[in-house]
Amino acid sequence: MEATKKIEKVKEKPSWSDAGILMKKAGIPAEVKNQQMIIALSIAFNIPPQGITILSDNPYINKNGLEYLFNEYKAKYNWEYFLATPIEVAKQAGDTAFFKTEVFNHEGVIVANGFGTANAGNIKMGTIKVFLNEMAETRSQNRCLRKILSPILYKNFIENIRKVKDTDRELIAEASVNFGSVTAEEIAATSDEEVKAERLLTEEEMKAITVYLAVINNAKTQEELEKVRTTITKDKDDKVFNPNQLKVLAEAWSGRSQNLAFDKK
Repeated sequence: MEATKKIEKVKEKPSWSDAGILMKKAGIPAEVKNQQMIIALSIAFNIPPQGITILSDNPYINKNGLEYLFNEYKAKYNWEYFLATPIEVAKQAGDTAFFKTEVFNHEGVIVANGFGTANAGNIKMGTIKVFLNEMAETRSQNRCLRKILSPILYKNFIENIRKVKDTDRELIAEASVNFGSVTAEEIAATSDEEVKAERLLTEEEMKAITVYLAVINNAKTQEELEKVRTTITKDKDDKVFNPNQLKVLAEAWSGRSQNLAFDKK
C-alpha cells in the first residue's frame, strides 16, 4: 500500500511552487516578498520563476518565460519555429535598429509577426544603449510571441488562480495588475505611461470578457467574427468594458481573424 502511494505521488503534476530551490536565497524582507510573488505568479500563469523579472517592485514576464510557453504549446497549436530578421542594423550609437520576428507553422506559413526598434531615444537604461541590435531583436521577438501567447496566459490565470492558497491569491491579485503582456525587455521605453498601458487583467476583469473570448476563439468563419465584433462595439459604446479589456478582446479578435485568413490559403 505504501509503495502504491509513492507511485501516485510521483505521478502528480509538478508544481512551480517547488521551484524556489532554484532561486537565490532571499535576504532582506523585500527580496523575500519578491520571491513569494514570483513563485505565486509562476503557479498562476504556469511559467518557471526564471521567466519572471522584478523591476522597480513590479513583476514582468521576460524573454525566457515567453520562449518556455512557446515550446510548451507549439505542438498543440501547430507552431514550428520563430525567426528574427534584421530590417535595419544599427552600426553606431546614433542609428536605429529595426527587426522583424515571424512565427511559422509546420507548413511554413507565417501565423504571427512582430516588429521591434531600438535607438538612444527609446531606451532608458544607459547600460544597454550600446546593444541596439540585440534590444531591437528581443523586442520584435517578444512582441511577436505575445500575440499568440497572451491568450494562453489569460487562460492559465483563470484556471490556476483557484488552485493557490488564499494568501497567495491576494499576492497574485496585487501583482497581476502590473504583470502583463508587456515584457521585462520592453519596459526600457521612453515613458512610464507607455509601460503601464499594457498589463494583464484582474481576475474580475477577465471573467467579464471570458464569454466573448470563447466566442472569438471558437469562430469558424470571418462572418462569425464580425458578429461578435458588432456586439463588442455596442458594449464598448455602452462603456461595458475598460480600455484594457478592449485591448485583450481586440488582440484575440485580430489573432483569430489572421488565423482564419491563413487557413483559407
